[in-house]
Amino acid sequence: MRKKVSYNVRHFRLVDGEKQELNSHDYKELADRCKLAYAFMTTGKEHVLVNK
Repeated sequence: MRKKVSYNVRHFRLVDGEKQELNSHDYKELADRCKLAYAFMTTGKEHVLVNK
């Protein structure tokens, strides 16, 4: 039987040269930027998010 492995993922950002932990669930614009970056990497074209 395989041992279950759990990972702890933390995000950081640099503010004035100091590393600060970032709670990614509190920043919707971070998720939106990640979606745009992924879309660009997979298609090679620029994309824009729109509200429905």
